[in-house]
Amino acid sequence: MHIATTRTAPATDLDPLREAAMHIAEYDWLVVTSARTVPPLMEALTRAGVPAEDVRASGVRICAVGPRTGDALSVAGLSPDILPERFVAEGVVKALLEATDLEGARILLPRAEEGREVIPAELEAAGASVDVVPAYRTDGDPEESGRLAELVSGGGVDVLTFTAGSAVRSFAMAWGRRGRPLPDGVGVVALGPATADALEEEGLPVHGVADPHTLEGLVYALENWAETRRSSDA
Repeated sequence: MHIATTRTAPATDLDPLREAAMHIAEYDWLVVTSARTVPPLMEALTRAGVPAEDVRASGVRICAVGPRTGDALSVAGLSPDILPERFVAEGVVKALLEATDLEGARILLPRAEEGREVIPAELEAAGASVDVVPAYRTDGDPEESGRLAELVSGGGVDVLTFTAGSAVRSFAMAWGRRGRPLPDGVGVVALGPATADALEEEGLPVHGVADPHTLEGLVYALENWAETRRSSDA
């Protein structure tokens, strides 16, 4: 059962993204950390009169956080030059540091308004200039989060999977006070370490983390959780 505890909305102010799109040829790297960034980015490029082939022709190199984001970019005509080995912010930093000398490099990082600061902080420490521009925002969905909380409370859920910290926070708000225990036996599996950190911050357990941090990895983590549960019940 899929219940979206968050919804994606346009960034509060899209002017910085549109301005960056007009001058995208001035950047050395475009770093994209979510497939959700691609539609507003392409809309901004279209409004600026910059087709995808011109972005590539200008010499801008592209780094995507993982294969799903890479696929979204490829469909839009912006196939990534590099994908990190680990599909998390720290993996993006490592991949860029290994790919090139970042001293003096200009990097465009369109992302969610509420994005983590790991990537810009680490890249700037390596000598790059990073322009962080909001491409979208993620809002909690109180109605859907409340529906999920009711299902969990009523015993209608065996295991919860979370793919982002924003989804965790939205569910936690609906679930109640911090540290309120889940019903016995309910498992919790996270897509990646940042999502797992968000669970721990909200006082919720973590029974598994996807490795690799993809939907396929999430399935493996679910299978491992189920096997562990079967073993403990035997």
